[in-house]
Amino acid sequence: MKQTILMLFSRSKIALVVILLFIFGLLAGILFSFPEMKIKQLLISSIERQGHVVIEQGDINIGVLSIEGSDLLIRPENPSWEPISINSLHIAPLWLFLLTKNPGIRLKMQLSGGTLLADMFRDGTLVATASQLNLAPLLPKDQAVKVSGQLAEMKLSGTISLGKTSESFVALTLKNVRATGNRALKMELNLGDIVINGTGRGRSFKIVSLKADRGDLSISGKGSILLGRDLSSTRVNIKMDIHPEETADPMVVELLKLGTRQTANGSYELSLSGSLSEL
Repeated sequence: MKQTILMLFSRSKIALVVILLFIFGLLAGILFSFPEMKIKQLLISSIERQGHVVIEQGDINIGVLSIEGSDLLIRPENPSWEPISINSLHIAPLWLFLLTKNPGIRLKMQLSGGTLLADMFRDGTLVATASQLNLAPLLPKDQAVKVSGQLAEMKLSGTISLGKTSESFVALTLKNVRATGNRALKMELNLGDIVINGTGRGRSFKIVSLKADRGDLSISGKGSILLGRDLSSTRVNIKMDIHPEETADPMVVELLKLGTRQTANGSYELSLSGSLSEL
């Protein structure tokens, strides 16, 4: 009798352990699998909603300390923009700021032949750098003039949502920039290397300096940009001094004569003012 009771008790313990293991496995599946899918869906929805894009393909994996993505294809809602291929994506906390009142995350992407790095904080502060990005895939496709070249270096600081008093800074270095006309406007222009420095306050930006050299034109200029909700509501006011080099296409020089004023030193003064969509 005693042996029977002990046998039943042992089997009960085994059954209890099996049941507990089953419950533990079930809970583990819920805790680790379901939330990951849920978080992934929320993350993708947030990116699509805030970025006005659709993620068409790719793989996103959510780990304990980071988010990894690979072979992503992101299509902007605006059909004028080309789909963007992202080779790799890495998002992780900024550990030095994790326990402060303003924690942040670091985003690193490999795309368009180069690298984009951005630190984003809870208060909306954004600090970003980029290097070696091919320009063509990042520009609108329905343009009368196609632009190619490389964004060799970018430095940007500001806020994700532009407030009335938010301050911004941007520095761009472009290399080997070329502009090519379509069938209706057969023209090719080598703009060489371009350096742009600007500051901003709210939606108003000041182009402190704009310089281009090592191309068909030597350019220097400055101006301002007032950002709108789209191209038609964005206003620009830019003044440039343009000096054609010997390599410049005669057609380009003739076009300059039509809309500019020639100075005594042989350069041309060009003013661009109005809606960005009309320029």
